[in-house]
Amino acid sequence: MKKFEVLFLTEARAFLLSLDNKSRDKIIFNIDKAKIKTDNELFKKLKGEIWEFRTLFNKTHFRIFAF
Repeated sequence: MKKFEVLFLTEARAFLLSLDNKSRDKIIFNIDKAKIKTDNELFKKLKGEIWEFRTLFNKTHFRIFAF
């Protein structure tokens, strides 16, 4: 069962589309995984209602803010 839905802002979508396919697929895979599984390495509360999706892929850290 999903805990939440994800809607990408135009800027987030443009960022994802600017990445190579493997990086983008890994980020989206981790976002989908965070929807059903609690894992602070994938989805972490920063402050108040500001969260971040986190992905490490090919020695690169990707972070996408969520509200």
